[in-house]
Amino acid sequence: MVIITPGQKAAISSQAAAYLENIRHPPLPGLLSPFIASPSRIPNLRLTIGQKLAALEEEHIKRYNLSITETTIADIPVMVIEPHVIAPSNESKILINIFGGGFVMGTPRERAALIMAGECGIRVYSIKYSLSPEVRYPIARDECFAVYRKLVEIHDPANIYAMGSSSGATLMITTLLLARKDKLPMPARLFLCTPAVDLTGAGDSMVSNANRDIMPVALLSAMVRQNYAPADPEFDFKDPLFSPLFASYDATWPPTVITSGTRDISLSSAVRFYWKLRGAGAKAELLVGEGMWHGFNWEVDIPESIALRGAVREFLFSDN
Repeated sequence: MVIITPGQKAAISSQAAAYLENIRHPPLPGLLSPFIASPSRIPNLRLTIGQKLAALEEEHIKRYNLSITETTIADIPVMVIEPHVIAPSNESKILINIFGGGFVMGTPRERAALIMAGECGIRVYSIKYSLSPEVRYPIARDECFAVYRKLVEIHDPANIYAMGSSSGATLMITTLLLARKDKLPMPARLFLCTPAVDLTGAGDSMVSNANRDIMPVALLSAMVRQNYAPADPEFDFKDPLFSPLFASYDATWPPTVITSGTRDISLSSAVRFYWKLRGAGAKAELLVGEGMWHGFNWEVDIPESIALRGAVREFLFSDN
């Protein structure tokens, strides 16, 4: 169970407090997480969580009156999510999404993509990359890059926006690093939701929030190390195309909005990446929700989430 004290409750909405009070962690996460996240158990874990989320996704599709089309781009499956009414200012724009899920689960129909399509009135191209442990790094990254390369050929880059959540943020940043290396244009704006940019496990929040977030750190670390990371024991987790915090950036990096919460295990990643971009001269904004958890943005009716998504929309679209 996630602990929340009366003082912590007093600083957040009643809806957020109720959400946290319903979170249950596996017992002895440090001991059991390597077993729960073992490659042989991931497919069943993926199925169980996917079934729970499917009903929420259907609710969002109905709520926002979305239509979904499946296509392929560069031989990679892509889901195109369209709102019933596209905002006039977004008629020629698209939003590329890379979903999260610890590299081992998730679908392009994730709530992040559905909500952004509905609330922003924009077409979302959500990439269905291959999951681990069926494939390991760098397959998923290279698939995302192949789609991005094709989309910037088809669309005016000034009308392309990009986003990724958690592990999807990692894949999006590394996709853009590959694009920059090949001298491809960058998107107009970038949205990173609770990004996991340092996969070495370093950072204050990886300790301080280890058992305060919706998922224990030990479970996330086991997912990455046992399923996604290369099997080579000599592989350097600081490789900038694996942990993009360690890449070099400059003022040509697209304007970036980063979101996190004070309970988020990825808070340190978000903070460190924000300061890295700022130090490089890139435009960046960091939005941190008091008492909020990893990916809280996508709890559609929580007041803190509503306010944060409004700020993200303003950053992405208000002056374009």
